Amino acid sequence: MKKKNIICVAPMFKYTDRHCRYFHRLLTKNSFLYTEMTTSQSILNKKFKLYKNKDKEKKVSLQIIGNNPEKLAKCADIAYKKKYNEINLNIGCPSIHMTKNNLGVSLMKDTKIIIETLKKIYNSSPIPISIKTRTGFNNNNKYNFLRDFIHETSQNNLCKIFIIHARDAILNKNFTTKKNRTIPKLKYNYVYKLKKDFPHLNFIINGEIKSILEIKNHLKKVDGVMIGREIYKNPFFLKKIEEKIFHSKKIITKKKIISKMYLYIKNEIKKKTSLRSITRHMNGMFYNKKGSKKWKNFLNNINKKNNNFKIKKYFKKIYLLCKK
Repeated sequence: MKKKNIICVAPMFKYTDRHCRYFHRLLTKNSFLYTEMTTSQSILNKKFKLYKNKDKEKKVSLQIIGNNPEKLAKCADIAYKKKYNEINLNIGCPSIHMTKNNLGVSLMKDTKIIIETLKKIYNSSPIPISIKTRTGFNNNNKYNFLRDFIHETSQNNLCKIFIIHARDAILNKNFTTKKNRTIPKLKYNYVYKLKKDFPHLNFIINGEIKSILEIKNHLKKVDGVMIGREIYKNPFFLKKIEEKIFHSKKIITKKKIISKMYLYIKNEIKKKTSLRSITRHMNGMFYNKKGSKKWKNFLNNINKKNNNFKIKKYFKKIYLLCKK
């Protein structure tokens, strides 16, 4: 049986909200989407509004960060009732604010909490579970450390899907989260080796993957690829993935996307949704193309006006301008 490729759009804090996911889903039917990271406490005290998942493809995961097994299990149950298709445990966030409270990547050394969480979720809700983590952190950065982490957290099939950001985290108050996204050396070979050592598990590789060729090369060695900021700045990379990786024949046009986004925005404005909270995700529609600056200026102008959305004709007009 031919292996099924897995492509994921990474969870990005303050970016991959419901409006972003609606926009991205117009571009891809096959890719798995994620919510932005949120804490278990924010969900339970309702500071984070978790909308019901209406994704037609049924490929959306709720990413959550926490270290209390009972609270995380409650969140998984909420996610299941709101029709999310997976719960993703964030064991990879390098933020000092998180790690000093034993959250994120620092939990890699505390697998008892993770195992207890997996058990509680497994026993309370049928929602599938995945873990997103890194290759290690600080001095806990050898392959054996990562291998032992996977071995312990995958026992009894409690977790079968591991998303590995293929670089270590450097936990230092002078080393920002932004630096942790780019500076530590990539360790793709660690993820490849995991697949060899645990062939029965699914491994999805993440970290500076920017081309179709890179995706194809990774898919020869692991089960899937996760891409974040490259897709966010250039959303039509998703269209290319549909064509080149999934071999989809029905590919949506920019004109059709603009039309659908117009209807979506019109409906959301009736609910008092901020116009900018939606259009900010569309800035990259003409990334690296003639007319990109005009498009961004256009979005900026309609955000300032924020009128009752009499702008369908302007959408069409700017689209024609960008095509020239």
